[in-house]
Amino acid sequence: MKKKLSALLISSVLAISLTSAPAFALTHAQKDEHFMPHKFKKMAQYLDLNDTQRDQTKIIHQEAKESRLALKESLKSFHQQSKILTMEERFNEQAYSDLQAQYQQTFTQMALIKAKTKNQFINILTEEQREKMKSHKRFGKKRSHLSK
Repeated sequence: MKKKLSALLISSVLAISLTSAPAFALTHAQKDEHFMPHKFKKMAQYLDLNDTQRDQTKIIHQEAKESRLALKESLKSFHQQSKILTMEERFNEQAYSDLQAQYQQTFTQMALIKAKTKNQFINILTEEQREKMKSHKRFGKKRSHLSK
């Protein structure tokens, strides 16, 4: 009786967590979309970007967003398969390693988009703005909680 009750409880918790994960992801994505204009505005004020730089930055951001959207389905597939592997009773290290290897090109493309976007942004800055960006705690220095 205890085993049946325990199995029922575990399956209920799993069902609830699986149904709530997509809802969390949606609200998290929505929060990111609302947060980005504020984050850009603060960064633009901090670096004292002129109108031309602001326009160029928006174009760079839009191009990066479009590039990432092309990879979104592939990443979604990876996350679904990864979730299935981690939910199994016995973790299969080889299957997970194979999955990682299968999607390695997608991960590399995402990292390349991020690095390229950052490089394009840095290239529109003046020398003074670059120095200011390097000295900012988020950009140039290690975070204190990571250096301990």
